[in-house]
Amino acid sequence: MRRREFRIDARNIVAALALLVLCGSVSGCAWSPVEPYAGDAPKRQTLYVIAGGWHTEIGLPAAALSGKLTALRDAMPGARYIVFGWGQRDYYMAPNPGLGDFLAAGFPGPSVVLVIPLSQAPAEFFGSGATVYAIPVSDDGLERLAQFLWDYIEQDAQHQPRRIGDGPYSGSIFYASTGTYSLSNTCNTWTAEALHVAGVPVSAGGVVFASGVTGQLSSAAVRAR
Repeated sequence: MRRREFRIDARNIVAALALLVLCGSVSGCAWSPVEPYAGDAPKRQTLYVIAGGWHTEIGLPAAALSGKLTALRDAMPGARYIVFGWGQRDYYMAPNPGLGDFLAAGFPGPSVVLVIPLSQAPAEFFGSGATVYAIPVSDDGLERLAQFLWDYIEQDAQHQPRRIGDGPYSGSIFYASTGTYSLSNTCNTWTAEALHVAGVPVSAGGVVFASGVTGQLSSAAVRAR
């Protein structure tokens, strides 16, 4: 299985600096608040946050997917875990994105959802290329998260997820997304919103970089790697 390593190389350092400059022109990072699951049900499920460089993703046990999102599990038989990432369409789908692609991603534009099937736990799959956090959540929180993820996936005329390309990992798929990517709504803003919806005490307000997500994870989050 081909694996994309999440490392901060020279290209990403330059890109991150460019993003900092661009963010300086943004008067605050707006976001659309979504009410989280606030009940006190037992936290019997686990979700994962995968942080690599400046990018974060969400991982779920395949068996925990619910509602319409089970269509993705059915399309990926044998997957034990499924990872969801969101990002700017052209940059995220580029095999070798450059600084020009990154700068172009600073303007509002279309987005994609990357869905990655895993046969092993996220920490084992991503290895040293990422830090993986395991976070306990309730069944209801996970159901709300599944609906959140489904709502971000664009559907075709048959009400099926609209596939637009193969992802960088074996069996992974890019799906068109209903969301708009911008500097006030980055991949990390999206991850923070997803956690918020699941009942994790994380705010998406002002989140741009991965550290804006991981820095909010409480002691309840176990660092898997």
